[in-house]
Amino acid sequence: AHLLTVPTPGREKNTLVHHLQSYVSRGRRNRGWVAIVHRLDRGVSGALVFGKTEAVAEALRQQFSAAKPVREYVALVAGRMKADRGTFDKRLVVDKQVIQRQVAPRAGVGERAVTHFVVEKRGQDVTRVRVRLETGRRNQIRIHFADAGHPVLGDPRYESGKARHRRWRHDRMALHAAVLGFDHPVTGRRMRFEATEPREFAELFEEVGGGR
Repeated sequence: AHLLTVPTPGREKNTLVHHLQSYVSRGRRNRGWVAIVHRLDRGVSGALVFGKTEAVAEALRQQFSAAKPVREYVALVAGRMKADRGTFDKRLVVDKQVIQRQVAPRAGVGERAVTHFVVEKRGQDVTRVRVRLETGRRNQIRIHFADAGHPVLGDPRYESGKARHRRWRHDRMALHAAVLGFDHPVTGRRMRFEATEPREFAELFEEVGGGR
């Protein structure tokens, strides 16, 4: 969860792309190379895909631009959500004063962002949700749930006060990219990958209890 996907302007060396480049370079005379397709926020764990050539990466990026990949997340959010399922369909803009994204203050501006969710479990003051992205805007899960009054636990940016939970003692967000599905960029075969959920998600509900 704390591993950056790519370096920031600070040029960090301990990033996922550096580790992958090292991995694909093993046993080769020339240094291996990987191309970025998409990213996860720092503090989020889960599945990512990279391309080993720029052509493959670009083919994958086009799928993401067309919202074709299946992207499902598991999140623990603050409070008890009333609805068993629902959809957030709100446009996002950049608030330049605080340099972060937010729900658009008026209709017709920003980028459309659509997030579907299903409640899987409720605790006394926390809800576990399964989330499916229809669009892939930056921070959209975090923004949509925070705007609804149920920020992701541990989120340091969006409704950070409400995002604190007495049982969430981890220095990360309770957000995990659980499923990633896309078409193989060469064969066209449908592919699906699942990333094992972090143990701390289950541990929280073992402490607080809860059900549907």
